Amino acid sequence: MKSLKVLVVDDEGVICEACNLVLAEKGHTVDYCKTGKTGLIAIERGKYDVILLDMKLPDIDGMEILETVRAEIPAPRVIVMTGYSTMSNAVQAMKLGAADYLAKPFTDDELIEAVEKTCPEQ
Repeated sequence: MKSLKVLVVDDEGVICEACNLVLAEKGHTVDYCKTGKTGLIAIERGKYDVILLDMKLPDIDGMEILETVRAEIPAPRVIVMTGYSTMSNAVQAMKLGAADYLAKPFTDDELIEAVEKTCPEQ
């Protein structure tokens, strides 16, 4: 698989670092932001293959970010991450264009599988 450029938008530093370690080990490039505002700026400026997006951020709701990304930047695939996993959240995220949904805590293998299956042509 070709190296992917991944952006993690999550306010938990441990999640950002863990995603970076796991995905970098597989040869992917990872950037991360800890607020929705900095995440949106990074998305607008960078060319990412995959965005790992937390639903509960301190400044902007993840669903709002997902809607904005889908309306303005159709290319990146978005994987929603949340510790508040409900079926309705998952359905709403998928309706808004999320490629996948990860419930926290997730394993390294679940993370890798979710990221790599969203870009099978890479």
